[in-house]
Amino acid sequence: MSAIPPSTPGVASALAVALPPDALSGVALECGAVLTLEDGTRLVSDIYRPAGDGAGAGPWPVLLMRQPYGRDIASTVVYAHPSWFARRGFMVVVQDVRGRGDSDGDFYCFRHEIDDGRQTVRWAASLPGANGRVGMYGFSYQGSTQLLAALGRPPELRALAPHMTAFDLYSGWFYRGGLLQLSTTLSWASQMLREDSRRRACASEAELDANFQNTGRLTGLLPTRDIRPLVNSDLPSYGADWLRNPTPDGYWREFDLLARVAELGLPMFHLSGWYDLYLRGSVDGYRAMSAAHPNQFLLATPWVHLPWGNLTGGADLGPAAVPAVDEMMAEWFHHWLDRDTPPSAAPAGLTGCRYFVLGENAWRHAATWPPPEAVAQTWYLSSAGRANSRFGDGKFGPGEAFGPDDLFNYDPEVPVAAPGGNQGGHAGFGAHDLAAQQQGINLLVYDTPPFAQAAVLAGDPACVLHVTSSAPETSFVVRLSRVTREGRAIFLTLGAAQTRAQAGAEVRIALDPTATRIEAGERLRLDVASSAFPLLIRHPNTEADPASVARAAEFRRALQVVHHDSARPSRAELPFLSTPSFAA
Repeated sequence: MSAIPPSTPGVASALAVALPPDALSGVALECGAVLTLEDGTRLVSDIYRPAGDGAGAGPWPVLLMRQPYGRDIASTVVYAHPSWFARRGFMVVVQDVRGRGDSDGDFYCFRHEIDDGRQTVRWAASLPGANGRVGMYGFSYQGSTQLLAALGRPPELRALAPHMTAFDLYSGWFYRGGLLQLSTTLSWASQMLREDSRRRACASEAELDANFQNTGRLTGLLPTRDIRPLVNSDLPSYGADWLRNPTPDGYWREFDLLARVAELGLPMFHLSGWYDLYLRGSVDGYRAMSAAHPNQFLLATPWVHLPWGNLTGGADLGPAAVPAVDEMMAEWFHHWLDRDTPPSAAPAGLTGCRYFVLGENAWRHAATWPPPEAVAQTWYLSSAGRANSRFGDGKFGPGEAFGPDDLFNYDPEVPVAAPGGNQGGHAGFGAHDLAAQQQGINLLVYDTPPFAQAAVLAGDPACVLHVTSSAPETSFVVRLSRVTREGRAIFLTLGAAQTRAQAGAEVRIALDPTATRIEAGERLRLDVASSAFPLLIRHPNTEADPASVARAAEFRRALQVVHHDSARPSRAELPFLSTPSFAA
């Protein structure tokens, strides 16, 4: 590991010229600091140090962010600028990861971040003015760089704030119930490969930029696993690798941090969003870390991936939906980094789980997630045999009220559209109204009676379906929504599963965590389909990998049957803070 060389020529001057003289008052900015790794690769960082009256002489605790989007942006799409943290007594280091921005080397998502992160933490702790203790912060990919650096076990790393990221990249980032998260994967691959194309002066840069700006152009292309220029020998293979590895073994084991939580014994400030695409990955990580290590805090927000705020999918969640995350992080890191001997417990207000209740538009606190006080209610699906669409006769609620089978046809060429939800991409995301999509007869809809009084659903819902399909292999998708008195169906959560569904097979589908208040007069709605396009890749109703389908003629139609009789009770498992009652 090298000492700090001079700033990279041109990097410091370009940034300094762009800033007015008083833009960073109280902060000393060092642009283009270079770390030379053990393999000779040079990584470039900007360093923000406290300066001026009241800054003191240091030494200061270090906040480190390692990111692939250009260190000048420093995740300011959601966080305060690094200078804000510097003015509050931190030395902030923002680094371009290997192969991005001004750093050397070739980029491959996630692959180099353990050892590069370890070396960077050790270097940052030794910088002039540092107190030798480092915390890492950031969301999305910048959350993953923290977790991966922690696996390298640098002794100077004392605390993390991994926000909106996934510990298990297969099930928490790229796949849901074995189905590729189509629109977000294609969009993000286009975005990341665009920078690789620029650096290599490839002709595909313009096409990748067009793909990123209009992911909808890609989602209908076949075969998915060969979409160009995501699959391009002139570019890194990570985009192709994501599309061509549909099962959790093999390739994905390298990126499964859930299997290694025992090695991640650091205090962590986790943050998730009810409408974030990495919701499941974030909450699963918090839950696993809480079981293995003390001092884990989860802030479960109502947000989409970005921007963070009180508006989502047309819903206004009120001013309480925007807590002071930057101030919370400053408190968190001062607590863990200011003293050489670490405290034994987290700050008083940053323990357990603080979660936002949709509809109530207020925060609650629990010792962990799911809230221990939540009690699972088993509610059974029933109908008179025609639950198709929201105009059908599907019902669900407590008590074993059964009925004849419900049927629907699944044609992959005519999938159920899926605006709303907790995915990105061109489909939109957030608390959208699903009522228009629930008019089709190619899905089943089950409504509760109106609630007699308000009740809060908080936890991890699940659905157990007994199903039969004419296809040798197929998929099922379940969504839960809150139906207002005006008839809007506000999306809450979703789950999916691939299955071989012959002869009444039982399929358990885990829905993403949620917390919502259902008011008196409102209903809960559960809909069952076999697609959610373009959020999820279309299952072809064959045994083939969905991403390998080369043309529409390879799709097969399937007759799907949902059973709900005494021998095959399809049902939902819903965690409530109190037992709901229904209007007569």
